[in-house]
Amino acid sequence: MHRTLVAAVICLLTMPAAGLAQNGFTQESIRKAVDRDRIALSVVARPVAQQQPRERSWAGRHPVLFGALVGLGVGVAVEAAVIPGGSGGEPHSVYLPMFGGMGAGIGALTGLIVSAVRR
Repeated sequence: MHRTLVAAVICLLTMPAAGLAQNGFTQESIRKAVDRDRIALSVVARPVAQQQPRERSWAGRHPVLFGALVGLGVGVAVEAAVIPGGSGGEPHSVYLPMFGGMGAGIGALTGLIVSAVRR
């Protein structure tokens, strides 16, 4: 609304006064026209722009499951790095569920915390 009013005022100020008088415009008629347009512009309702919620990635929509999967992978990797399997020790299959389960539990807990903080 302000841009239109400013543009109209600039146009009126740059127009020579003799040109206004020749067309039958008076100061009173210009004032009435500006008031009429101002009222008409103020009545027009501006549509409220609704922000669309940002589309989250799969990990953003399922933080607990994502944390559990990442934790499972980290647990398996730690088990493979820590437990010597082929050098006479216990086979990997004994410790794999324990390390994987602990990693998945820690990851799921972390995902739960992240989910609670976002809300």
